[in-house]
Amino acid sequence: MSGRVIVIAQARTGSSRLPGKVLREAGGKSLLWHLASRLRRAETPSALVLATTIDPSDTALAEVAVGLGLQVHRGSIEDVLARFFDALEALRADDDDVVVRVTGDCPLLDPEELDRLVFEFKDREGRPNQVDYLTNQAGDERTIPRGLDVEVFWAGALRRAHRETDAPGDREHVTPFLYREGGGGFRTAVSPPDRRDLSHLRLTVDEAADLEVIDAVVRALGPDAGTLAVAAWLDAHPEIRAINAETRQKSLQSEGELRSERIDRGMLLARADAGAGIGFGHVARVTALVDAWSQLGGRAAVVGHGITGSALRRLQALGANVVHGGDKAFEGRAASASALVVDGYAFTSDDHRRWAALGPPLVAIDDLAEFAPVADVVVNQNLDFDVARYGQAGGSRLLVGSPYVLLRSEFRERRVGGTARRRVLMTFGGSDPARLTLPMVRAMVARTPQDVALDVVVGGGLRGPDRSALDRLAELQSRVTLHIDVRDMAALMRRATVAMSAAGGTVWELMTCGVPVALVAVAANQQVVVDGVSRRDAGVSLGWHADLDPHAAADRVAALLRDDGRRAELARRGRELVDGRGVLRVIDALLDAVESRRQD
Repeated sequence: MSGRVIVIAQARTGSSRLPGKVLREAGGKSLLWHLASRLRRAETPSALVLATTIDPSDTALAEVAVGLGLQVHRGSIEDVLARFFDALEALRADDDDVVVRVTGDCPLLDPEELDRLVFEFKDREGRPNQVDYLTNQAGDERTIPRGLDVEVFWAGALRRAHRETDAPGDREHVTPFLYREGGGGFRTAVSPPDRRDLSHLRLTVDEAADLEVIDAVVRALGPDAGTLAVAAWLDAHPEIRAINAETRQKSLQSEGELRSERIDRGMLLARADAGAGIGFGHVARVTALVDAWSQLGGRAAVVGHGITGSALRRLQALGANVVHGGDKAFEGRAASASALVVDGYAFTSDDHRRWAALGPPLVAIDDLAEFAPVADVVVNQNLDFDVARYGQAGGSRLLVGSPYVLLRSEFRERRVGGTARRRVLMTFGGSDPARLTLPMVRAMVARTPQDVALDVVVGGGLRGPDRSALDRLAELQSRVTLHIDVRDMAALMRRATVAMSAAGGTVWELMTCGVPVALVAVAANQQVVVDGVSRRDAGVSLGWHADLDPHAAADRVAALLRDDGRRAELARRGRELVDGRGVLRVIDALLDAVESRRQD
């Protein structure tokens, strides 16, 4: 006879379409609160478990879940099947225990429907119609609304799936190996509820429009309304039902497979410049998009001035065609592109309007909001940036804040390094516009112990007397190492104990590598980043570059080197800010824009 009934709800804050959705609110309560409340009302469960990830960005989610009375298991970030398997192992589940899979984006899950499926699954045990897997829907073949899906199966079946399948879709979506043709040959059945067809309703939350519908339902009917009552209310309010009627449901392919299919080897054409005067940040952000696009099977070309050294080599290693030219070279290639990306402070509103009219959808990477956006997608990864500064966005999709940080693949791996020797990484921008490198290295040599290694990143834009003085200093001080035109910045970051950095894109790379940061603003748009990071206690603010006292700053870094607990806390909070999936969210928004243009 079957044993326990273990309900496992999977959730993470790093959603691609709606970041942090399970902690967003409907009717004043988080979606996770609604789900937990409904699961507790079910009769059959022996244990209620939230299966989330080990990523620091999910720490707050785990804490909220514990407060709601759920057991929590934290496991693999991408391999959700392994996460379920490990959760069962932690619970010492027997093969004949019953597992119920639900997802955290279904806040109006019906507890009676869950019980009905479990009772039927158990009633079939030992009979000719016994199954290994039972559900109330079969993908698009359903009579229930999206958001009421329940899957019931044996713990032993899940263990076998974990052993036998390596297919990305199986690992990401947990159960396809149990029911798909060519899977594990399990006995399966679909048992829809005996009531009218409600498949036209969408009660799950993947996008902002879904959340708007759930919020309206909860505010109108309260948190405990049954499915039929929700359906009747939505029938009486078609204007609410229409809000998310066109939202596309996620595929059972893995996210990577689906993105590759949508990209279909299309061309991403980018425009960005680099050099001593403007640095390499614009090209670095474009490179992150090219990196993700190329890994998903797309082709890419980048047009710009001053793209040299490691920046050039990175793009070439990704297979991108780098064209040394300007606006005319960019515009002349637009007809062959699936999408356009531009990043640069010198580009004007007239430039953007001209490029938006070329045909392919336009993505504008921006920090300043100096004019009303005309691009299909606007990406501003700055922490706490006031989105109201964009004014009337028109048809532009605004992706603003740290959930949209653009990182190359080597930083998205979320690995943390470290070495036995204490090391301080110092980087103040490819061109060091504030000329901080030399005075800060001198101060660190004077104020830190001799056993502290100083890794100093020297960009191609730092030349002249400062560069010559740094060369001499490195010759005299064996603990000072100059890293010129760095090829593998991620590896260099991961061995750092602490980093001193300008508050540009490098901040996010350091945080995702688990390095505690001390930040200085070297441009006006960086001050909001420094302030936001400091306010969240995710880094140490060294303030505005013109006010910086190098020796006082060195003393603060030296204090961090002595305080293991403080460094660990800063690193944890930093990794909570940046989950590494920002570039994929931007790719998804870009692909939505591509499809929208095709439909038009």
